[in-house]
Amino acid sequence: MPRQTDKDLVGITIIDKNESGYVTNCESAGNFDTTASKFAVGCRLVDTTTGKPYYNAGSVAVPSWNSVSEVNNAEMDSGVQKVISVPLTAAQINGMYAAPVEIVPAVAGKSIIVDSVDFDITRTATQFAGGGTAAVQYDSTVHGAGTATTAVIAAAVITAGAGRTITARIPVVLSDVASASIVGKGLYLSNVDAAFTTGTGTAVITVRYHLV
Repeated sequence: MPRQTDKDLVGITIIDKNESGYVTNCESAGNFDTTASKFAVGCRLVDTTTGKPYYNAGSVAVPSWNSVSEVNNAEMDSGVQKVISVPLTAAQINGMYAAPVEIVPAVAGKSIIVDSVDFDITRTATQFAGGGTAAVQYDSTVHGAGTATTAVIAAAVITAGAGRTITARIPVVLSDVASASIVGKGLYLSNVDAAFTTGTGTAVITVRYHLV
């Protein structure tokens, strides 16, 4: 959808909305608006003054903006499970073959160990086409060639007809993996074979993980 504004959201540029009319992707020059019933849970907001991404970790009624890249002391505790939800626009889904999407920022000196991945997609009448299996991987290697963290998400999950579905994936067994492949590496979503095209749907990917 073309970028737009909302009279109730001063200083917010809207990039995408979901079928319920809630904003799922937007940007602003440092304005972290908390107007009720405007932002979807997980809505992504980029602060154009710093380039940093944030997401709505609160609710539709009471938005709360958390930095996607902020890691506080509690989050650094090894073994403590953390959860992050990142909204995906159609442009990101179509482009993730050549431009993997960052899901969990890297933590210096730590390995991000995935406990589960949930992929919540809302497809429209304009279906995605082409593409290939998708997965959350270590690092931003293009074409889905990074070290996988879970079983793959079938391409048909993305290219199916209009409607909302949820796909859950469990982690793969990591055995004798070179530390350079995972230590200090962020997690990214990419796919193999080819880029998806044409689709106008959106998705939210949720990753549960801990650090070692």
